[in-house]
Amino acid sequence: MPKNNKRNRSRLEIIEPPKLVFAILMLGELVTSVLLIVSLIKMRILPAYLTIAASAVLLTVLTFCSYKLVFTKRSPRTITKVLATILSIVTISLSLFATRYSGSLNNFFSRITTKTTESKWYSVIVPVASEIDEASELTGKSVGFLRADARVTLASEGLNKTAGGIIIDYYDDTNTLLSTLDKNLSTASVMEAERFDALTEAVETTADKYKVAFNYKITYDKEQAETTPVEVTKEPFIVYISGSDSRIGIDDATARSDVNILAVVNPAKGKILLATIPRDTYVQLHGTTGLKDKLTHAGLYGVNMSKATIEDFLGVKIDRTVKVSFQTVIKVVDQLDGIEIFSDTEMTLNADPKAGTTKKCYYPYGPQTVDGECALRFARERKKYYRGDKHRGENQQEVLSGIIKKLTGSKEYLLKLPEILDIAADSFETSFTKDEITEFIRFQLSEGTKWQIESVGVDGEGTMLPTFTYNEFWPKLYVMIADEKSVEATTAKINEYLEN
Repeated sequence: MPKNNKRNRSRLEIIEPPKLVFAILMLGELVTSVLLIVSLIKMRILPAYLTIAASAVLLTVLTFCSYKLVFTKRSPRTITKVLATILSIVTISLSLFATRYSGSLNNFFSRITTKTTESKWYSVIVPVASEIDEASELTGKSVGFLRADARVTLASEGLNKTAGGIIIDYYDDTNTLLSTLDKNLSTASVMEAERFDALTEAVETTADKYKVAFNYKITYDKEQAETTPVEVTKEPFIVYISGSDSRIGIDDATARSDVNILAVVNPAKGKILLATIPRDTYVQLHGTTGLKDKLTHAGLYGVNMSKATIEDFLGVKIDRTVKVSFQTVIKVVDQLDGIEIFSDTEMTLNADPKAGTTKKCYYPYGPQTVDGECALRFARERKKYYRGDKHRGENQQEVLSGIIKKLTGSKEYLLKLPEILDIAADSFETSFTKDEITEFIRFQLSEGTKWQIESVGVDGEGTMLPTFTYNEFWPKLYVMIADEKSVEATTAKINEYLEN
């Protein structure tokens, strides 16, 4: 009988893993717990008491598991050891998962707030019959550039180096630049990609005469605008949100601002005002005289030009900017396996290779699920609607709402958040500092403010007038003359929200 008991104990001892296995498990738990604690401290989103609480829980679990699995005398396996082992594995898994999420957020905030360089995309434009489609085919050929372009030296040097030597000519205006192609005075003309895209949209005959042979990019040090510190949790502040649907994306420093919203945030009162200014509003571009222009064209000179122009127009001071590109909507929506939108108009948008669209999108009246390309085309479309750009703004809000609902409505897609943030980081740029963003999120988590959101907007009537940017090429474009009463009401409402 004693021999049988000894044999049974031996079997149990053989089944139980050696302490080395438990020691390795505890080392893994220690490393993952420390990584998570460091990530939480570095991210600085959670209030201090929650970070301390999370750290205390992790260290308590680590101490308990270590004591039960490593620092006790070896004995037959017990339910306590089984539970400790399971608890340790679960802690390691959750720590790795949380560290990945916090790391993704950290990386996202860093990428959108610490950009020290910016880029400009240029289009090499040729006659529609030209067969040129790469830089090497321009070697030794005459190429025209706009003299007034602030980055023309970098642009001409970049193409000259890639092509292996070109004959560079400079012209004073867009009309003269493109006319050299008609007269065979040059082989190609070069201008900012977004500027040519805007010209093609404004003057439909442009696409019948010219085409883009290829695009290329130049990169240079970003001019940092002077900013004053913002007490984002105490004092009211104004954020200018500039939305662009440029096909180049956020990477292009000079893109039309198709969405222009001022978010007036009053943290003390828990209120946010969204003030919208239509893209076609006829305004005086900051620092210019003479002809006015569409507000959207201000973006062709950079987001700071749009910001300064709106400050002049409404007589307010904007504290921070957020630049958003709709271009990566395709990738985000496809990551979410499509989103649901509501279309109040039945319409069909055919494929247009010239515009870079590859499929036909049909939108019946009512709710429906769309993929990335059809979501982006829905957000861009304005010609199918009587209210044009105003309706497009509503569609853009519908697409953003669809993305948020899909992302927050299922754990499956929350698991994809790191991948989605990685994509979205290429669509955002802001003058907020990382500390300001994390401080505001920490404030929200701590206070749990239920924000009251109010909307207001500038209105007006459409007409055809000359514009500062394209006057020499096209005599009149569609613009909106702002109603003075709506401008005054918008400014008054903004000032009301700025009062603590």
